[in-house]
Amino acid sequence: MGIDECQHQFRDRRWNCTTFNTTNVFGQILKIKSRETGYIYAILSAGIMYSVTRACAKGDLDHCGCDTKVRRISTEGEFEWGGCSDNIRYGSKFSKDFVDSKEMRISEDGLMNVWNNGAGRKMVKDELELMCKCHGVSGSCSVKICWRKMKSFRAIGSALKGRFDGASLVKMDRRRKRLKRTNKLQKRPTKKDLVYLNESPDFCEHNLENGSVGTRGRECNKTSYGLDGCRLMCCGRGYYTLIKEEKDDCDCKFYWCCRVECKKCTNVKEMHYCN
Repeated sequence: MGIDECQHQFRDRRWNCTTFNTTNVFGQILKIKSRETGYIYAILSAGIMYSVTRACAKGDLDHCGCDTKVRRISTEGEFEWGGCSDNIRYGSKFSKDFVDSKEMRISEDGLMNVWNNGAGRKMVKDELELMCKCHGVSGSCSVKICWRKMKSFRAIGSALKGRFDGASLVKMDRRRKRLKRTNKLQKRPTKKDLVYLNESPDFCEHNLENGSVGTRGRECNKTSYGLDGCRLMCCGRGYYTLIKEEKDDCDCKFYWCCRVECKKCTNVKEMHYCN
């Protein structure tokens, strides 16, 4: 689930979360400790927490269920707690035990990974929403029952993508055994932010040593000035255009009874690819 979300979020970027059919799924990019690595760790940690939490609420796991502690939180009379609130505490603890346990917290790599794992879990917590249902005579809301539910994983992936663009470059504080910002003029990263140790390669050319498959042959948007545009996606190498004809049903009519007849319309579409 984490891989699918990563590839959806970066589908229009030079690095599109490429995976390889090897034991090292993401290739050599994980060795660079760039912001791409930070996102990978965060989305996978979030994915584990999300999947376990959802399984708890559905009753698929023996050791957890709905979150009952949430009912201790005062609602100040605005609503009553009910339903099945997602048990994010259990999901978060499981994810932390599962993905953080092998990390060496005395190394800068390990500290970076643990930080980004935590940022992924924090995002799941922050993306909780309050779901409510009204009860009463003739549709009145005399009794309001509410519970907490995680947002879609797409929303979590998108929120983490925002953190990716604002990720903080950090370095190891050898004396205190922790990460710190490289420049005091930088904003101090919070536990919600992604951090990275090394700058990213440009991903323009094929170079598997740094995890880049290049952008040659990638589809680009001719009219866009963004990262998906042909100028940036193709790294100045230019692009070529292919004309594609598609035949679709059109001008469909229903005849009583009972058939539908359609004409065939030809649509011409331009497809642009990087040189």
